[in-house]
Amino acid sequence: MTDTNIPLANSKVLYETLLTEEDYSVSRTTVRAGGETQWHFHTTVRDRFVVVRGVLTVEKKIGDLIDRTQVFDHHTVEPGVMHHVRNETAEDVVYIMIQSGGARDIVLAQT
Repeated sequence: MTDTNIPLANSKVLYETLLTEEDYSVSRTTVRAGGETQWHFHTTVRDRFVVVRGVLTVEKKIGDLIDRTQVFDHHTVEPGVMHHVRNETAEDVVYIMIQSGGARDIVLAQT
């Protein structure tokens, strides 16, 4: 099932939910060149990204600092950590995301 009503990302980010259970979910995300999500965090959910194609850029805000990581394989973002992802390459990036630890939620950063 392709999710089209996620307010978190621009039109170059395509989500497909593969499995949803009570306290975890699995989805496939394709991020086209220039695609990115908004800054956000999850209240109780941990994000685990497993990159299967390309290089995903993950940025996390820790206080006033931004930690930028280029992910070729896997990366974890803990609950409560402000973050976003982007594709800084010319090719599609595809990753499998496992969210666990509670009900899915998205808290967008205040602008």
